[in-house]
Amino acid sequence: MIKGLGTQETERGFTIVELLIVVVVIAILAAITVVSYTGISQRAKTSRSLSTTEQVRSKAAVWNSLLNSYPDLAQLRTNSLAPPNIDTAGGATGPIEAKLSSPGVAMGATIDEVRADNGNTVYYAPCWDGTRFSGANISYWNYSTNSAVNMVTGNCP
Repeated sequence: MIKGLGTQETERGFTIVELLIVVVVIAILAAITVVSYTGISQRAKTSRSLSTTEQVRSKAAVWNSLLNSYPDLAQLRTNSLAPPNIDTAGGATGPIEAKLSSPGVAMGATIDEVRADNGNTVYYAPCWDGTRFSGANISYWNYSTNSAVNMVTGNCP
C-alpha cells in the first residue's frame, strides 16, 4: 500500500519483544509451581510415613502393656500369638486392642523396601533383651530430607 504524505497508518499487534517477555514470565511461574508441588508432595509422603509409624508404635506398645513383651514382626502383621509364617495368622489371636486397623499398613524387611513404597511401609525390628522383646526400632523414610528416621519404643539395648 502506498502511503500518502499526510496520512499515517498505525499497525496493531504486539512486538516480538513483548511476546517474548510474556513467554518468559509464564515459564518462570510454571517453574515455581513445579518446585512447590514437588515439595508439597514430598512433605505429604513424609507425613503419611510418620502417621503409619505412630500407628505401629502405638499398637506395639499396647501389645507390650497387655502381654509384657513387644510383638515380633509376624505377630504384629497378623495379630496372632504364634503365626506359622509372616503373612498368615495362626494359633491364638493377639489382643484386639493391638490389631493394626489399616490393612494398607505394611512392615518392610529392609529400609529400602520402606523407601520404595511412598510412605505406606515402615521398618519394624523388635529388640531382644535375652528373655523377651523389650522394645522395638521403628523406621520410616523422610522424603523431604531423603533419609531414614528411626524411632525407638520400649527399651532397646
